[in-house]
Amino acid sequence: MKQLIISTTVAVVLFVGCGKSQQSSPPVDTKLVEPVAEAPKPMAIKAPDISIHDATKVGNIEALKQHLATGTDVNAKDENGLTPLHEAAWGVHKEIVELLIKNGADVNAKTSWGETPLGLAIEYKRTEIADFISKHGGKAKKELKGGGKKSSEPCCGKAKDIPSNPPTPPLER
Repeated sequence: MKQLIISTTVAVVLFVGCGKSQQSSPPVDTKLVEPVAEAPKPMAIKAPDISIHDATKVGNIEALKQHLATGTDVNAKDENGLTPLHEAAWGVHKEIVELLIKNGADVNAKTSWGETPLGLAIEYKRTEIADFISKHGGKAKKELKGGGKKSSEPCCGKAKDIPSNPPTPPLER
């Protein structure tokens, strides 16, 4: 009987010991997961071959948009102190003027001779552009100096010029 108990005990130990473990390795037919490819890095936007000044002169709005997307200074001055807005103001491309102002162009930037974008638009009779610049705070050279006459309405001779310091009306007695 003693031998039966020992044999049974050994059989139970072997049976329990040969059972499936909770920490078994994966089955042989398990497929390995392939590493995930890295997401492609966004392509850096490259400034166009044409300068921001030339793009505004010729009305190349796509090149201007590229310059703005790459962080080109919207108020960059050329050798004569002209900004892209100066270049656009004497041109015929109002949408370029609008885009430049929307992107922070200084409407009162001065050239090396002191002219503003509004002054150039007036000089070249770009009435619609001049009105737009004026509505966004642009002033003519004379207005910035504080002298001369101002127009009380849109520019380019549409309104009667009025003195910058109108006389005070007499007091009633």
